[in-house]
Amino acid sequence: MLVSRFYGSLIRHGFCNSFKRTSRLYYSSKEHTNNNTGSPRLKDELDEDQSSHTRGKKLKPSKTNFLVLDPSQTGLLKRRNTPSYFRSNNGKRLSILEGVELGADSNTRNSRRSRHSTKILQEIESQRKKLLVFKSSVSKEQAVRSIDYQKPSTTTMSRRRYDQLKHLLDSAYTLPQLRAYTKKYYGIAHSKTTKDILIEMIVFDYWNCEPNDFMDESEDLILERIINVDIRDMYLLLLTNNGKILNNFSRIGATLAVALDENIMIVRGTSAIIKYVEVSLSNILANVNTMTINLKKFMSDHSARNQIMSDAKMSELISLIQRESAVFFELMGPEPGDDIYRISAFGHKRVSKAQNLLLWGAQYHPQLLERVEQLGTNEQDVNSFERFPFTDIGCLDWANRNKEWYRLQKPISKKNAPYITTVDYKKTIATDEKLDKWYDFLMYQKKEAHIMPLKLDEAPKKIFSMTLGQLLTTINGNDTLFESRIPQVMTKLLELPLYDSLSSKDELYAMDQHDYYVQLNFIPNLSNVPNADENVPPIELWFELDEYDVAVTNSVRCITQLQQKSLFLQIPQQPRDLKINVDTVAELTETYEEGLENWLSRQPGIRKFLHDSRLTFQSRKNLVIPESMDVNLHHIDGEKSCIQYDYVNAVYHRILRLKYMDKYLVQFSDIKGGSSGANHTQVDFVGGELLNRDDFKKFVKDISLFV
Repeated sequence: MLVSRFYGSLIRHGFCNSFKRTSRLYYSSKEHTNNNTGSPRLKDELDEDQSSHTRGKKLKPSKTNFLVLDPSQTGLLKRRNTPSYFRSNNGKRLSILEGVELGADSNTRNSRRSRHSTKILQEIESQRKKLLVFKSSVSKEQAVRSIDYQKPSTTTMSRRRYDQLKHLLDSAYTLPQLRAYTKKYYGIAHSKTTKDILIEMIVFDYWNCEPNDFMDESEDLILERIINVDIRDMYLLLLTNNGKILNNFSRIGATLAVALDENIMIVRGTSAIIKYVEVSLSNILANVNTMTINLKKFMSDHSARNQIMSDAKMSELISLIQRESAVFFELMGPEPGDDIYRISAFGHKRVSKAQNLLLWGAQYHPQLLERVEQLGTNEQDVNSFERFPFTDIGCLDWANRNKEWYRLQKPISKKNAPYITTVDYKKTIATDEKLDKWYDFLMYQKKEAHIMPLKLDEAPKKIFSMTLGQLLTTINGNDTLFESRIPQVMTKLLELPLYDSLSSKDELYAMDQHDYYVQLNFIPNLSNVPNADENVPPIELWFELDEYDVAVTNSVRCITQLQQKSLFLQIPQQPRDLKINVDTVAELTETYEEGLENWLSRQPGIRKFLHDSRLTFQSRKNLVIPESMDVNLHHIDGEKSCIQYDYVNAVYHRILRLKYMDKYLVQFSDIKGGSSGANHTQVDFVGGELLNRDDFKKFVKDISLFV
C-alpha cells in the first residue's frame, strides 16, 4: 500500500554545524632567541629577566585553531531502532516438534508398554523413537549450581541410593564441571584427579555421605512416576514456548519423557521432586484459557462471497495456527460436520492471537485481481528455464513460510562460457502492442467481486505504480507470491536524490529523512451486511509514529481499497521481476485539521476504537488494540449500514522518498510485520494518478531501464 498520496513530507527542522574550539595553552617555560649576542653573563641576565616577566602568564596563541565537525560526526544523529513489537525472532526460534506431525497417527507402533513394569528406563530406551526426551542444556555456572542441588539433605542413606548418587554424578556431569564445582565450593580444583576418584571424594569426603546397608531403599531412591495427561494438555505443554515448561522441570533435577501416542508423561526424580512436578502441572493446567467457536461460520463470515475454504485447506490452516500461536483446536461436536471447536491455550493473549491468525488465513481480498505475463522470452528460452528454490523464508509471513517456493530463472554455465554474458535489458522491454493489452487489463477489465458501491465525499484515487521483486511459485504452480525483497538494487537506489529538496547538504546528515508509520489492517464481518451477495472492501488505519514509537492519534487516515489490480511481469533472464499496480483507494474520514471539533463525528465507531486503544509499539505490555471497530458505510443508493470490522494485524513502515528521472517518486520502504508477519524491504516507483495510455507506456519503459 502506497502512502505517498496521503501523507505529505514531515516538517523537518534545521541543524547548525557544531564547532569545537581547541583549548588555549598556558606557558611557564623560558624562551630563547637566536638574536641574543654578547657575553654569557649578559645572556643569562636577559634570560632571567624575560623569565621573570613571563612565568605564570597566559600567552595568546599565535593562531586560533578551530575543529569543524560534520553533523554526522557529532554523534547526535542516531539510528532509530525498530519498535520491539515488530522485531522478528524467527532466526532464533527452535522447535522441539521438528519432524513431529500434530494429530498424525504413527504407522509403526511397538507393542504397548505395560504400565505396571518396574523397569521404566529400559522401556523408554526401547521406545526412544516415540518419545520426546527433555534435557537441560546449561552453562558451566548452572551446572555447578545443579551439582550442589544434588547434595542430599541427610548424610546417611541406603547402599543403593549411595551408588545411585554416584552414578548420577557420573552420567549427568562432565569432569570439568565436577572440577569447577569443587573449586567454587571447596577451593580445590583437583586438576589431576580422575572422574571416578573425584566423584567418590565429592560424595564421601565433601558431602559426608555414608551408606547404611540396613536402611530401607524405598525411602531415598530416585523414583519414576507415570502421569496421565490428556491430548490437549500434552500439546499445550509441548507447543508453549517450545516446551519451556518441561525444560524448567528438568532444571530442578527431574528427568522427563513423553509418549505422544499414549498420552503419558514419565517423570524420574526423588519423591519430593516428583511431588513438586505433579503439583506444578496441576496448577499450570488449571489456568488454561478456552474459547468455543463455530469455525465454519466464522470463516464464512470473513471470506469473500462464494469463496469458502475447503476442508483440506482448513485442516492445514489449523495445524499452522497451532504451531504459530501455541494453541490447541479440539473438535467438540460428535460429527466432523458440526465444526464446533474449542480453542485452548495458556493465557488469553494466545487465544486472541489464534483468532487473529484465523482472520489472516481467511485471505479476504475480494478487490484483488492478478495476472502473470512472461516477458522477453521465446520457445528456446522457455526450454532453458529452471526453477530455483527460494530459501530466504525470513522475509515471508507465517502462512507462507511452511511452503516451498521457487523462482523461474535462466541458468548460466561458467564452465562452457569463457565469460558470463550480460543480458540485453532493452530486449526485455515490452512492445507497444503488449503495453496496450496491459493498459486495457489494468484500466478496463473488471472482476465480478460484487463489492458494495460506496457514496464518498471525495472521488476515489487511481494510483499507478511499479514494484521490483521476484515472482515465486510453488512446485505445482497452484500458488503465486510476489516477494519484493531485492538486495541487488540497493546501491543504485541510494544514488538517487531525495524527493523533497533540502536547503543545505548538512540536513542530509543532521535529520532523519525517513517517515515512520504503522498500518492496522481490518476485514469486515459479512454477517451484518444487508445484501447477502455483496462484499465489503477491507479497511486500513494509518498512523504516524512519534520518536517514542507511539501512534499519533490525530494523524489517523482511514483508507479502503476499492479495487486492486496487479500485473506480474516474469523476467527469468534478469535477477528481478516486476509488478505493475493500479490501486483504487478512498478515504472514509476527514483529516483532523479538516474536522477539528467535529472530527470523526460521522464515524463514532472509529472514534471509540481510538479512545479504547493504546498504540505504544515500543512496549508490548502497554499495547492495547481492540478486537473490532464499527464503521458506517454509505451505500450509493442511499442506504447506510454499520459494519463490524475485525482487527487482523499491524505492519511497521520506515519510508525514504527518492526521485528518479527528476519526475518519478521512488518509495523505499523497510517493512516489519513482527514474528508472524513478513519482514522485508520494498521499492515502489509511483507513476501518478490516472495515467493515459501514452503516459503509461513511457512510465513502464522508464522504470524497466532502472536496473
